[in-house]
Amino acid sequence: MTRGRQPLIALREAGEIARKRGEVRHFAHEPGMICNFVIYCTGLTAHVRIKRVSRLRCPVAVIEREAADALTTLRAIAPGPGISRELWVYLPRGSFRFFRVEETGLVALDRDGSVIHQQPKPVAGAGLPAPARPATMDGRPPAPATPAGQVSPPPDQASPTGVSVGEDLPEKGRGA
Repeated sequence: MTRGRQPLIALREAGEIARKRGEVRHFAHEPGMICNFVIYCTGLTAHVRIKRVSRLRCPVAVIEREAADALTTLRAIAPGPGISRELWVYLPRGSFRFFRVEETGLVALDRDGSVIHQQPKPVAGAGLPAPARPATMDGRPPAPATPAGQVSPPPDQASPTGVSVGEDLPEKGRGA
């Protein structure tokens, strides 16, 4: 049941948004009403209920909790092709968010009724290019990275290939 006075300013602003989408028919504000107005568009009838919420920039689950009563009444309208059950939530300062009410949840809409495709949030470090490694002071590229705790010698001071630690060098390599 609706309590308090009718949100006249929000209804007027919502009506202006709705008129841009099509022909609008308002319903009388009374207890037990299902929707505030209906928008008749080409190939679509949108049943719209507006609801005041405490904040808009929050997860959809929070809005679903705050507007549970409005969602229950909108879901009483039979779904079908050409029928859109919409919840428009607003703040008293005049900001709106628009949702299509599905049986399984809410789908975000734009002001014109088109579905907003949510971009997945990027995972830290995923898909980002590796940072460029600066060259050394003499212009050579830096030595390749090594696992933690290991030290790699500079390329010009590396031990000769084929010799391991603890082996004697051949006579030629001793320099004596």
